Amino acid sequence: MPLFISIITSFPTVIFTVLLSVAVLYWLVSLSGLVDSDVVEGDVGEGGSLALGGLLATLGLHGVPLPLVITLLALTGWLFSYFAMLLLGTHLNPGLLLWVFNGVVLILGFVVATIITSLLIRPMRPLFRPAQHLPIEQRLTGKQCTVRSGEVTKEKGRADAHIDGDHLILQVRSDSALVRGERAIIIQYLFTEDAYWVVSEKDFEAGLAD
Repeated sequence: MPLFISIITSFPTVIFTVLLSVAVLYWLVSLSGLVDSDVVEGDVGEGGSLALGGLLATLGLHGVPLPLVITLLALTGWLFSYFAMLLLGTHLNPGLLLWVFNGVVLILGFVVATIITSLLIRPMRPLFRPAQHLPIEQRLTGKQCTVRSGEVTKEKGRADAHIDGDHLILQVRSDSALVRGERAIIIQYLFTEDAYWVVSEKDFEAGLAD
């Protein structure tokens, strides 16, 4: 028990401990009815700061309430940091090497937490969809994007898109191969792949002309 307390109250795990404690306190207060339910149900990609919404959408953290995202980030980051310190950090002597290790654990903790959280919330999005107004997936349909990766195929590709002043980096797929810098139109959202189906702007305009 002393070792457990020492790790969760020491850098870098203490940062995640504080975040997780705040998240738990928030949910306890919300269950008591003292928090406005609109805050709990808010979509991280739709309300509040547009810049924040764009960033979270780019990281794949959109479509669910912001408190849930923060809670999962704090929990997964806390678990990673705790076990990293328990299995490796406790064997290092105090000094520069330990501080470097702590810094790496902190950075990796946020990276790993972001990746795992984005995977965890993906199947949760349909549960919150009825409460959302104009999901970002629908708002992007018909929008123009620019190919960011070397190419776009049926299996892979990325593109830049802008909506309400936000810059988004999207996973995209296309029937016809597209190259970097080529402009395309977003046709639909592929939920199973968390990607968007696109067609080249030329093909889209040709189809409209027909």
